[in-house]
Formats: sequence, C-alpha cells, structure tokens
Amino acid sequence: MKKNLISTVEPGAFRGLLALRKLDLSDNRIGCLSPEMFLDLGRLLKLNLSGNIFSTLPTGLFTHLLDLRVLNFGTETLFCDCQLKWLLVWAQQNSVRVGNDTVCVFPTHLHGLELRSLREQQLKCDGPLEMPLFQLIPSQRQLVFRGDQLPLQCTASYLDQSVELWWRHNSHGVTTQEDMGIYVEKTLLHDCCLLTSEVILSNIDVALAGNWECLVTSSRGNASQHMEIVVVETSAPYCPTDRVSNNKGDFRWPKTLAGILAFLPCAPATFGSAPGPAGSTPQHSGQREKKAWRRCDRAGRWAEEDYTQCPYASELTRVLHQLTQIPINISNSQPLGQQLVAFTSRAADFTDVMDVIFVTHLVERLTRLLEKKRDLGDYISGIASNMMLVEEHILWMAQNEARACTRIVQCVERIADLALTEDNRVISKVSANIALEAFLIKPSNFLGLSCTALEQTPTSTSLPVPHSHSYRDKDKHGEPEAAGESLLSFKCHTVNNSGSPASQLSKLHFQNSVAVASIHLPLAGPPASSSALQSVDNSTCRLQFVLFRNGKLFPCTGNSSNLADDGKRRSVSTPVAFAKLDGCSRGSSVHSVAVALRHFALGVDPTAAYWDFDLLDGHGGWRAEGCHITASGGNTTTIHCSHHKNFAVLMDLSLWSRSVQGGVNREFLHPVVYACTAVMLLCLFASIITYIVHHSAIRISRKGWHMLLNFCFHTALTFAVFAGGINRIKYPIICQAVGFVLHYSSLSTMLWLGVTARNIYKQVTKKSPQSQDGDPPPPPKQPLLRFYLVSGGVPLIICGVTAAVNIDNYGSGEQAPYCWMAWEPSLGAFFGPVAFIVLVTCIYFLCTFLQLRRHPEKKYELKQLTEEHQRLAAADVPTHCHQGAEPGALAAPSGGSSCPAGCPGIPINPALLANEHSFKAQLRTAAFTLFLFLATWTFGALAVSQGHFLDMIFSCLYGAFSVTLGLFILIHHCAKRDDVWHCWCSCCP
Repeated sequence: MKKNLISTVEPGAFRGLLALRKLDLSDNRIGCLSPEMFLDLGRLLKLNLSGNIFSTLPTGLFTHLLDLRVLNFGTETLFCDCQLKWLLVWAQQNSVRVGNDTVCVFPTHLHGLELRSLREQQLKCDGPLEMPLFQLIPSQRQLVFRGDQLPLQCTASYLDQSVELWWRHNSHGVTTQEDMGIYVEKTLLHDCCLLTSEVILSNIDVALAGNWECLVTSSRGNASQHMEIVVVETSAPYCPTDRVSNNKGDFRWPKTLAGILAFLPCAPATFGSAPGPAGSTPQHSGQREKKAWRRCDRAGRWAEEDYTQCPYASELTRVLHQLTQIPINISNSQPLGQQLVAFTSRAADFTDVMDVIFVTHLVERLTRLLEKKRDLGDYISGIASNMMLVEEHILWMAQNEARACTRIVQCVERIADLALTEDNRVISKVSANIALEAFLIKPSNFLGLSCTALEQTPTSTSLPVPHSHSYRDKDKHGEPEAAGESLLSFKCHTVNNSGSPASQLSKLHFQNSVAVASIHLPLAGPPASSSALQSVDNSTCRLQFVLFRNGKLFPCTGNSSNLADDGKRRSVSTPVAFAKLDGCSRGSSVHSVAVALRHFALGVDPTAAYWDFDLLDGHGGWRAEGCHITASGGNTTTIHCSHHKNFAVLMDLSLWSRSVQGGVNREFLHPVVYACTAVMLLCLFASIITYIVHHSAIRISRKGWHMLLNFCFHTALTFAVFAGGINRIKYPIICQAVGFVLHYSSLSTMLWLGVTARNIYKQVTKKSPQSQDGDPPPPPKQPLLRFYLVSGGVPLIICGVTAAVNIDNYGSGEQAPYCWMAWEPSLGAFFGPVAFIVLVTCIYFLCTFLQLRRHPEKKYELKQLTEEHQRLAAADVPTHCHQGAEPGALAAPSGGSSCPAGCPGIPINPALLANEHSFKAQLRTAAFTLFLFLATWTFGALAVSQGHFLDMIFSCLYGAFSVTLGLFILIHHCAKRDDVWHCWCSCCP
C-alpha cells in the first residue's frame, strides 16, 4: 500500500486480516495515528510507516501488535524528544527492531542519528523550540492601497497539545474587530501535524499599517514570523505588477510604491541537492538568502534591476557557468574538452545567449594550452563546429554582447599557429561544419597549392584522394571513427595550371560526397625562375585553410559605410573560406587567392567580400575592397581576393529564397492558393457527383459524359496535388511522387480537352448514314476505349519512360526548389507534348468554327433514333419539315435539303436532343476551358518559382483563375441546364 497518497487510516481499517504478516504504508501522507488503526493485526511481524508526514508517535500506538518484530517509521520531520521515550522502552521489552532508516531529523543536536542507538536520557523536551515547518504567507513587505483586502496565513508544525498560534499587530494582540475590518479565523489542525491560523484584513485603512506577527507558543518555548504592511493612498504613484522572465527564472514583481526597492527571492536550483523542508534548515541559517531586486523610481516606473545573485534557470547554463569557475590546466584540459564536445553536441537546443558566451570563455582557455597539449585542437574545432548549430539570433546576440562568434573563429584559426611544429608538419581537422588543413612548407620548393573542400554524406566512410601529389599525412588527426553525419574535409594537391577553382568543384565528385569549395594559392601564372616565397627566418612557412559550412559565426551586428552589403541587407549564401600564409614574404603572384564557392541558398545581387575583424569596434563586418567576382555559373561563384582573410559571397536572400543544401524552406504556399483551390475542387466534385448520380436524366451523349467526368477528375487531381505537395521538398520520395502525378494528370487533362475538341468537330461534320434496300442504317461506333487509351495511356507511357530513364528527373533541384521535373527532361516529356496538344486542339476548334459558319443550320446534336421512334416522332412534325433531317434527326421519306435540326419557327423537341447545349456553345465552352486551365496552370507554376512579391501576385492570379475555372464548369454544365436543375429540385423534399 505504499506510494498511494493515503492521508487517513480509519480505526479498524484492517479488521479481519488476522493472518497479515507484513504491512507497508510507506511514502503516503498519513499524519494522524491511533492504536485502533491496527486492530486484528496481532500476528503482524513487519510494519513500515516511513515517508509519511507525522513527526512523532502517540503513546501506546502499537498496543495491538503483539507479534511485531520489525518497525520502520523514518520521516523528513521526525522529532526525537521525550514523546518517543515510550517507544524505546516498548521496543526493548517486546524485542522489536527499529529499522536503520529511522533517523532523527529534529532536534538539531540529534540530527542524523539512528533512533534505536539513542538512550532514554537523550530524549528531552526542554531544548530550544525547533519546528519542522513555520511560515507566514505573505512573508515579505506588502504595499496595499486603502480599501484593499489582504489575507494573512500562518502555518506551524503541531508538536504537542501545548502548541498555539496567536496574532499580534505592532506588539498588540489581535482579535476579530469587524469595525476595523479584522477577522481572525479559527485555528485549524490538519492531519494531526499542522496548525493553521488566518487573519483577513478587509477594507484596509492606515490604522492597519505596521508590523504583523504570527506567534507560536508551546511548553518548549516561543517563535515568531513577521511581515510589514504599508498602506498607500490611491493617488500615490506606483509601479504596476510586472512579470519578468529571463535566464534566471520567472519573477512576478508586485505593485510597488514609487521610490521603493522591491526584493524577490531567487528560484532554488533544481539539481545538485534537493531543497530541505521550509523552516527546517537551521544548519544553513548562516547563509544569506539570495534575492533579486528592482527599483521603482519616483515617477512610478520600473528602473534598474539586478538578478546577479540568482542561479541560472537552465541546468545546462548552470553547468557551463560552473565549468567557467574551474581552473583549467594540462591535467584536466582533455576531460574538460571531451565534456564540452558532449555538451555542445546539443547546441541546437541552446536558448540562452550566456550558453554561447560561457562556451567561448572555455574555448579560449583551452586554446591557451594548445601549444603544450596539441590534442586539444580536435576538441576546439569540434566545439566550434557544434556551436554553428545554435540558432542565428542567439549567435547574433552573443556577438553583439561579447564578440563571442569572433573569438570562436579566432581560436579555430590559431590552431595551426600553435600546433604546427617540425614533428607535426600537417594538421587536418574534420567535423560537421568546419574543415581545417594546415601545412608547414619550405619556401624553396613551394609552387602553389589547391585545396578542395568535400562534403561527405553519412553513408560514406572514407574519401578518396585525387591522383596528384598530396600534402596530407596518412595519420590524420580528427578523422571520424564512424560515419553518421555529414562531414567537411579538405583534399589538397599541387596547383594545376590548366585548372581553375570552379573546374575543381565540377571534377572532384566522389562517391557519397560533393565539392563545396575550392581554394587556389597562388593564382596560376607563368612559371618563375625562382620561388615566389622567401621565408622570413629562411626555414619554413605555415599555410592554413579553413572552411566554415555557412556564415553563422560571422554575424554583422551594426551598420557602417564600409560594409560590403551597401545597406542592401545581403547575407552569406556560400560557405566561408579562410586562407592564411604566415612566416613568408609573399610576392605578387602569391599575394592573391582564388576561391570557388558553391551556393547553399538562392538569391540575387551577389558580391565578393572578406571578413574584417576590426570593423564596427571589433565586432567585425563584411568588406568588399580587394575582392571581386571573376566567374559565376549555376550555383557556383568564383572570387579573386588580393589578401588572405575569410572569404564568402553575399547575396540578397529575400523571403522567397529556398534552401539548396540545408537552409530554411518555405513549407506553405500563400493562403489564397489553398482557399481558391478548395473552392475549385468543390465545384468540380459537385459537377462530377451530379453527372454520376443523375446520369440517366441528364441529356448528354455517352461520349460527352465520359469526357466531361474525366476532364473534371484529372483537373481536380492536378490542382489538389499541386496545392498539397508542390513544396514538399524535404521528403524526396513524396516530392518525386508529386512530380510524377502532376506530370501525368496535366498531360491527361490536356488530352481529354483535345479529345473533346475532336468529338465536337466530328459531330458537326458527321453525315447521315445512307441505308440500302430499305435496311436501317447500322448503329454508330462508340470509340470510348480509344479515347481512354489516348487520354490515359499516352501520358502514362510518357511518364513511365521519363521515370525509367532517370527517376531523379522528378523531384526538386538546386535551381528549382519545388516538386516538379528537371528542366531538360521537361522540355521533351511535358512542354513539347503540351504544345503539340494545344496546337492540334486549336486546329480542331478552328475547323469546327469554319464548319459552323459554312452550315449555320447545324445547331444541335440529336439522338440516334430507331425506325419506329422516327415514325412516331414524325407524326408530330409538319410535312414540310421532313425534307431531309439532320444526321441523327427524323429520317425523311426521301432525300432533300436539310432543315436546321428543326423547322424555322418551330422549337425542337427536347426529347430528341443528345446534348442540351448547341454546337456553338460547346465550342465556346471547350475553348474557354482550355484557356482557363492553361492560365491557372501557368500562374500556379509562377507562384512557386518567382521571388518575393511576385509570388504573391501570381498566387492571387492563380486563385482568381482557379475559382473562375471551377465556377465556369459548374455553371455551364450544371446551373445553366434545365435537366440538371430538374434533377437538383427532385432531390429536395
């Protein structure tokens, strides 16, 4: 029965359990104990009452437990005083063993001692009064306004019957005084262990201001808690109640009188040790309570504040802060580095700017020891790589407050200076976001070096080295032990005069890796008779390359006329490459560096720039002097700079920019796209359901019925998949499926429109079949299967061939971050067929139009009637109207000129119509539907492929045309037809 939140055990609760041997009531909330609780438990051997809320045991509690042998009753408030003397005597007389965990908590001089080890002389009640719990709420000074109401509550531990609670105001006893608004409630006893008394001050006046005190009296002594009430006139200025949430916790500042300094206790730390019960920590009484303060100025506004005494609310921040207080030396630097790498692996969850600042402090201290312990370089680069996982706005604040990002970058770039020696001539660091390569070179034989940064995908385990002379040592430091994340690394070789940095990006593609940057030092030039480098000390030089995956560690925190963005809010769109050559005097040919960088984000208005650490008072910024773009193609830009710094390409990354390799994607289209697509789908499905449910009652030919339903279905499929999946580029398989379905449904829709145009033309040009020897004409052919094979089979074949050639033809790409098709395959597999279909369809429209102009008597498509139906229908038609009926109309006894599907002035019988709409109406409808579908498809494509502002315009145009298309189909094929209206009305009760 342990841990069940039991608070009360009624007398006789275990009556009838005569054979019970063990009873565990631990970790409940039992406070009241009596002998009657254990009736009928005479054979009980073991009883556990630990972890409850009582502080003593009443005399004779275990009278009915005749066979009891083991007893445990340790609690957090156990009082070992004279009230437990009986228990020691009873336990010795009845051979009952008190458990080891039953230890004294009070009084202080017996704290932590086992009860069973005490003697009777030690259990006294004459010591100073100590209480497990004694508190007054509220405990701090209260500023209240005249007329307000304030309750005061006092709670104390109930040690024995002599304990009583009293209230005093300015050293005078307090009783209920209704005329002054003072109401003293009756003292209550809770769970036999807590006394509670409450005073309610209603309609507070100045007379109630002053010191209020709760006094505990007992046979052992007295104790008191007090607080101050300040009564303020309603017209006095004050600071309003305010809630402040920061990295030190959540503080609720009360209404404070102007000119007063308000204090709030700090929230206790939640790790390290559990806080003891309130009022029960006399051993810590010497420590001053930590508080936060805030000043309310004379004008009634919150002014300066201080939270420095309070611990950080985040456990991670507290741990990092504690690590900054530890002295770092050679012996503990490596374990600390390992611990920091583990902590910063969760850097994506950092929410406090102090996390970044504390890590920066620790990285700097590790860097100072790098010269003595070179293995620390692996930890420094790993920590810096992990810090690039932090959200950009947090890094920006850390840079603005403490130049944290600049200091981390400088630590990384000092690794080579401190770790390169004659014994360690090559350094290579591989990590998820930073790659580093450094060499100790001899100027006499240095002709230049080209290093290409490769991004290694998680499935690969090693990177092949190009077939050229390599400066890399085989035993490379920092090589990952196991694959599991995308890694950056360098591959270096001597400069090839026939190559360029951009060509290296295109040539160096290995399995499961892609080249993201290439650095050439020096630029390719005519061979010189002597080396372009001269060592300052005539020995060696240090050459270093570093690549940062993005520009997160280079946030610009201010504005300056020297910045490269010229106020255009350009951002880093490529990796950041660093090149440095130390210890050599450089000639003009090696003073320059050429860098090819692959873009990870799309943008406009590119510019080459380098990072100047001294700009903006040491906070740094991007500058363009000495750097310019030499080539740009696709998603690669080549820049040339005349100095050795951190280089990158800045671009205007508008809100519409999509990610190419890990940036932020816009997951949703403009809301108007979804709303208008929903309206169009509603109209299309309303038409489909109407024609399916009322098929037999609607006057439409069999072919027309199939063509209309298929067109509506494929149109709905096209735009439903477009709205729901066009931007699902995060899920490659889904994205490819979306591209395939859009390809198929778009082609199929166009073909059904083409088949519709052909059918109208055939009906207009159809001639009446001539019978021979009086035999009835043969029934007309119904080539529905042919229509399905053309409109459904041809698109399926085209899509299947496109996917079979290369499934990657479907999906998203670097220049097209939406789910469709690659550009070149789409020319032959989509845009070409669509253009041909549109051309053929328009030819059919033109021919139909000319036929209707040439034969104005051809107006309606009539049903094919049997000979008997023709004879019965002819009886109701005037004789002069039987002069050669239209194809499918009433057959005349003899041939002759045609009557326009009925005689002039005489309305045609609706029962004879195969389609309620005339040929002209069908032609106009098909042509307008084709225009609306093409316009909607085009504006939808532009809405997802254009930049900010333009995408909004095209989204609105898409919405307008999609709604127009849906409403047009619903109105023309349903609302404007009498037979459909009749069907709709028949459904109404």
